[in-house]
Amino acid sequence: MKYSQKQVAKMFDDLARSDYESTSTKITRLIKQTAFKSLKLSKDDVLLDAGTGTGKWAVKAAKLCKLVIGIDISKKSLKQAQANARKGKLNNVKFYYGSFEIPSEKIDLEKYRINKVLILYSFHHLTDDLKKKSIPKIIKLLHRPARVVIGDMMFFENPKKHQDKFDEINYDGGETDFPAKAEFLVKCFKKYSSNIQVKKIHPLAGVIVIDIK
Repeated sequence: MKYSQKQVAKMFDDLARSDYESTSTKITRLIKQTAFKSLKLSKDDVLLDAGTGTGKWAVKAAKLCKLVIGIDISKKSLKQAQANARKGKLNNVKFYYGSFEIPSEKIDLEKYRINKVLILYSFHHLTDDLKKKSIPKIIKLLHRPARVVIGDMMFFENPKKHQDKFDEINYDGGETDFPAKAEFLVKCFKKYSSNIQVKKIHPLAGVIVIDIK
C-alpha cells in the first residue's frame, strides 16, 4: 500500500517526541554518523537538512557551519526541532514546513545559497518515482560547488535474501518504506555529477555522497 504525503505526515506527527532516536539501531546510528561526517561541514557552509524530523542533526550541524535550514512534513516534529534549537541556544538554525516534492513551500530556499544537503533516513519514504522527481528540485536549490549526502536504506543486494536483517535497519518490509536500489539512486544523480561515492554499510543500507560542480 502506498501512502499519501498527508498520511505519512500523520505518522511522523505521532512519532514526534524527544526520545525518537531511541528507535535507532547500531546500523542506523552508523549510517547517520557516516553521512554526517561525509558532509565535511565548515564555518562557511549553508546546509539544508531535508526531512529533518526533530532536528537532532540540524542542531549538531549548526555548531559547525554558518546556517542550517531544516524542512519536514511533520508539524509536530518541527515544533520539537525548534524547541531543541532553543535549548541549544542556537540562532543559526531555522525550521520550515516543506517536502522533497515542494521543498520551498513555506520559504524561498534558493536565496540562502545552500551548498550542502543532508538527506538522512527520510528518502526511503518516497517511491522511486517520487525520488526521481524530487532530485531535480533539490539540485535546483544549490549554490555550487555543492555536496549532497544521502544516508538511508538502499538495496545493494536482494532484500528477499536478507529478511532476517530488516530490524537492523528498521525496514518495515514495504508497508511505509520504499527503499531504492543503490544503483538507481546513483543513476538519478549521474546527470548532475561525475563524482559520486557509494559507501555500503549493510546489504540494505548505506551512504551516497554526490559532489556537484
